[in-house]
Amino acid sequence: MIDFKHNAPRPASPDITPLLDVVFILLIFFVVSAVFTAKGVDIELPYAETARAVTGRSMEIELRENGDILCDTAQITLNDLTHLLQNTFERPVSLQPDHILLKSAPRARVERFVRIIDMVRKTGFNNLIIATNTRQSETGGTDQ
Repeated sequence: MIDFKHNAPRPASPDITPLLDVVFILLIFFVVSAVFTAKGVDIELPYAETARAVTGRSMEIELRENGDILCDTAQITLNDLTHLLQNTFERPVSLQPDHILLKSAPRARVERFVRIIDMVRKTGFNNLIIATNTRQSETGGTDQ
């Protein structure tokens, strides 16, 4: 004969899977809709006696003390910088910048500074300018 065992009913527990789905969807929504803005902050450039003014179209790369990299005021990563430089160098010559202006805070890490210079050279840009201030710009002169 078949033995039908009558199991005691298990206590009901709420299914939290839909709740987790909603939480993750909200999290994704807020991350995607968040506005990521990089606000420009003036950095104190190092001084050089032989600094001179530059003219022409330039692409500005700024290295901050905390290691952040800005390219024309947009905050980017080192990987982004590599792709950006490659894309810029692949443009027609008339659309390429005349030079790349590298600004670095005086206390920025040298390794990161050298890595950026290396990336620029690997991409094929030969006209790299390191931005500095002259001593007279302390008293109202222009930045170089």
